[in-house]
Amino acid sequence: GVTQLDYLDLYKKFTYKAQESYRLDHIANVELGQKKLDHSEFDTFKDFYTGNWQKFVEYNIKDVELVDRLEDKMKLIELALTMAYDAKVNFTDVFYQVRMWDAIIYNYLKKKNIVIPPKVGAKKDEKYAGAYVKEPIPGSYDWVVSFDLNSLYPHLIMQYNISPETLMDEPHPRCSVDKILSGSFIADGRYATAANGAMYRKDKRGFLPELMDKIYQERTIYKKRMLTASQKIENLSDGEWHLKSDLEKEVSRCNNIQMARKIQLNSAYGAIGNQYFRYYKLANAEAITLSGQVSIRWIENRMNKYLNKVLKTEGKDYVIASDTDSIYLNMGPLVESVYTGREKTTESIVTFLNKVCEMELEKYIDGCYQTLADYVNAYDQKMQMKRENIAERGIWTAKKRYILNVWDSEGVRYDEPKLKMM
Repeated sequence: GVTQLDYLDLYKKFTYKAQESYRLDHIANVELGQKKLDHSEFDTFKDFYTGNWQKFVEYNIKDVELVDRLEDKMKLIELALTMAYDAKVNFTDVFYQVRMWDAIIYNYLKKKNIVIPPKVGAKKDEKYAGAYVKEPIPGSYDWVVSFDLNSLYPHLIMQYNISPETLMDEPHPRCSVDKILSGSFIADGRYATAANGAMYRKDKRGFLPELMDKIYQERTIYKKRMLTASQKIENLSDGEWHLKSDLEKEVSRCNNIQMARKIQLNSAYGAIGNQYFRYYKLANAEAITLSGQVSIRWIENRMNKYLNKVLKTEGKDYVIASDTDSIYLNMGPLVESVYTGREKTTESIVTFLNKVCEMELEKYIDGCYQTLADYVNAYDQKMQMKRENIAERGIWTAKKRYILNVWDSEGVRYDEPKLKMM
């Protein structure tokens, strides 16, 4: 009756960042700035055990304290418990997308007095397309601004009304990613059409989009609270440092809840594409990934057109990189054109770029995505792209390999820049 959650498994599963080593010594150093007790004077663990019993005991106590401090900071056990209680599953089931989502959907439909279908064995013979990642031109770039699509896959499910009971039997005969991007595709006016040609009913909302919307709204509330508390910490004056501890606890609490919702949302796609999932259909999984490709490539093309027009250039590629749900814009040329002959300060440039993103780019992006939603006859326009980072400099070496010197992240302005490395 006792459940064991291994902290190493929790750390690997829910931190979303790769480490060069997962030894406790390294992780404690990265996260806490602390190390294990050094016992290098002994050649083997047995020598350590027999040669200095007292130090051996202290070594083990220190290990337990390090894991305890990691939990104080990261709250990964708390996160696992939040997810388990929320989905009504066993604690260990939080590691498995299919088990978790089977329970979430069962409980959601039970409240509506809807009986779930029996499980049918499905074979996954065909592979389906993944996300789009642009090949970047390696090099250093001044003033990089990144934009991020909020929870892309859950929002695609909402936008196209992707659900097992809304999928039509016959796909659209002439639909592909390239045809949508080139404008040569003609939608069926009755149904929402995804990029793989899968068509979905619009007369009723599917249970999957409905559930996604509910979880996403909950996540948004707690993420806003977390960002507000983070900004308050950045703005604390010397006389207010006694408030820091409470604010950090609030950041941790809200981050925990919003992360639980984020993991639920993102793991839904993993379940949908798994042949052992009760609601698995290849057409639905492919509809999500290919429509995601359309969304990111659509905005990449539009942003290049817009910036070429503003900067009076022709055919120049201002999108350094794009990856699944985000684009990275080279705003150096814009900064140079505006600040010619004017005094440049980091603070003034960050404020200027923030204003440009808020007043111009985000509105333009919203308009572009509304055009796309109308074109494919979507159930609803759900693509929301917001500015994420403003970085003084960015260096790319290859796909998914870059470093940014960030001054502002999602509206939280830093006194000292922070490095973002992938």
